This record gives sequence, structure tokens and C-alpha cells, in this order.
Amino acid sequence: MSPDGRSADGNWYVLLYGVPAPSAPMVLAPGLSLRPLAEEVSVFDLAAAGASGLREWAILEPLARSCRCEIESALDGAHMPGYDALNRAWLATGLLMLRGYSTALGVACSAYSWTKVAGHTTRLPPLDPELLVKTGVAATISDPLRQLPPFKGSVLDYHRKLFVPVAPRPDPPTLEDVEWIGECYESFNKLAAEDTRFRLALESAVDWRYTPEPRAAVARLWTGIEALFGISSELVFRLSLLCACVLESRGRPRRERFAHVKRLYGLRSKLVHGEVLAGAKVEQALCGSFDLLRDLLVTAIERGHVLTQEDFDSALFD
Repeated sequence: MSPDGRSADGNWYVLLYGVPAPSAPMVLAPGLSLRPLAEEVSVFDLAAAGASGLREWAILEPLARSCRCEIESALDGAHMPGYDALNRAWLATGLLMLRGYSTALGVACSAYSWTKVAGHTTRLPPLDPELLVKTGVAATISDPLRQLPPFKGSVLDYHRKLFVPVAPRPDPPTLEDVEWIGECYESFNKLAAEDTRFRLALESAVDWRYTPEPRAAVARLWTGIEALFGISSELVFRLSLLCACVLESRGRPRRERFAHVKRLYGLRSKLVHGEVLAGAKVEQALCGSFDLLRDLLVTAIERGHVLTQEDFDSALFD
């Protein structure tokens, strides 16, 4: 996620798309906070950032109206195992996605807060006509007092078209969301850094939205689901049984989950192998597969480890 492959030498501020602004800054985890932007980022503000060094500013223009907050990732907050400051912001974006903000994307990073950019041009004093005549338009506009500080950062990798399983949450993040992220972040960071299966499943949960075709999206989701259970556990009966036992209590909920996962796997197989399905069935496969992968990831995060044979045996027999 770091621009041009460089690591940051200070805090990063990641402009966040698709998450309503909270009413006040919220601490997500040590060294990570979600901060509202008091004003919208206009095309003129982006152009001002471009004049200060953000070369790809025009790419952000279609997204700007839905960028109402930022994630601040402190350099000295990266004390846990895992990632540098910028990639830790990516992890926070992934947690927000798991909490229902299904369009959440970090679209650009800056070495200073995006609050400097948002509304910059509306805060400038009016141009003095006499000064314009005296010094000329170019000299007046290029006055350092009218410019943003030199920009260090870049546009991050993002995709304009997203598959979205359900309508994304319209409400700003709540204290309940923040408390959950704060409680889970350390184990989440450790799992993503150290466990290959969890990392593959997490990447599947994030990047399936970028695939150009629904069949590929379903296949990508099931790559993540199967990674959490291991290659030897891909048979439909075993996979359905383990999902049901881990995610549901005994009785009707477990039986219904078992049948649901079997149906999902059947849809997955038909889509991956080229069978023509109605649009509603394709949507059911996408939504259901994402929900299943999200539930499994959240279970692993809350337990602090990727599901093991001991977890499966305990769910089956205890």
C-alpha cells in the first residue's frame, strides 16, 4: 500500500472513500485514528494539491464527494508485529469493511492531514485586484501564502467498479465499532502478519470486489474460505459441517447453516465451471459467499488464531 514502494518516515494520513464521517475523531487502535473532514474535498482543492506535488490529483475527482474522513496512522504506533504505518491503515480499512462498510477504500495517502486539503480554496482570501494589476496573475496565484505545503504522498491502488454484497452501511462508525476494532486490532495485525492462510483469506475478502466478472468474484471468495480450512478440507460435506459447527450453536441454527453452506458450495461449483445461472442466483452466490468468509474471519480475529483442528474437534464433540 505504500506509494512507489517507499516506507514512510512519519505519520500517514489515508483519505478514506465510502465511510460516513464520524462526528469527532475516534481512536481505532494504538497509533490509529479515524478523523472526520470538516469540509468536502473539491476539485479545486485537489488541483491545489496537484500544484503542490500530487501529480495524480485528477484521478481522485470522481471520488472526492464520498471522501469524508481519513485514517491517521502514527509512525510510533507501529510497535506490534506486522506492518509499517501505511499498511496498518490498510488493515484498519479491512476491519471497517468487515463491520459493514463494504465500499471502504483508502484512495490516497499524504504526509499531512487531508483537513489541510479539504476546503483549502474556500479559506483563501479574495484576490486583490490592485495586486493582480501590480504583480500579475501568475505571481499572485503562486504566492506561497496561497499554496498548500509541498505534498508528499500519492494515489493508492483502488478500483472504480466494485461488487458490493449488500448496500453499505449509511451510518457513521459508532463507539461499538471502534471498541470492536480496538479489541481485535492486535490479534488481527498479528494474524495478518504471521499466518499465510489468514492473510490469503483476508486478501480474498478485500479484493474479490475488484474482479471484472461475477464468476471470478465467487471463485476468489472461496479461495479465502478454503484457505482457512486447509487444502485437505475442501470436500463439500466436511467444509459445510465444519462451518456450521464453528459458527452456530447446536440445534436448528447449525442444521440451517450446514444446508446453507452446501447450497453456496453448489452455486460456487456451477459458476466456476461455467454453468449459466439466473442473475438472482449469481447475486445469492456473491452475497452468501462474502457473508460466510466474513463470519469466518471475524471468528478467527475474535479467537486470536486461525481455526485449527482442535477448534473443529471441540465444536463437533464438546
